[in-house]
Amino acid sequence: MLRLATAAGPIFLVAIDRLLKMAVEQPFFDGSSARIGWRFFAFERFHNSGVAFGLPVPFWIVLPLTAVFLVWLVVWARQTRARHAHAALAAIFFGAASNAFDRIMYGYTIDYLRIIDSIINCADVMIVGGIFLLIFYKRQT
Repeated sequence: MLRLATAAGPIFLVAIDRLLKMAVEQPFFDGSSARIGWRFFAFERFHNSGVAFGLPVPFWIVLPLTAVFLVWLVVWARQTRARHAHAALAAIFFGAASNAFDRIMYGYTIDYLRIIDSIINCADVMIVGGIFLLIFYKRQT
């Protein structure tokens, strides 16, 4: 079972994600060109109504699939004995939950970190990082 110590890092990152999302929703970022940083690396607001890479998937499809995915992650975390995978599963779970919260509350995900031509958030990094950790752990066994 997922221990608090395993989930502490992902919970901390979700707290940072939520704080940054609140910060970028402030009036300073109302203008279309409002950003802090440079052209290829900046802090700016983007309301992503799609899914990964801005793919347009309807809300009524994304939310139920997210719920099923989160339940599946919990079941998998409870069944796996590989403790090293728990941190990866926690990162994926809490990252997906943070983005799902945005979709429920606002109808879109709040992204804020521009890297070259993409705008992402900390929750996205947690999801992708958790997937890479699972792949790495699987290759080690």
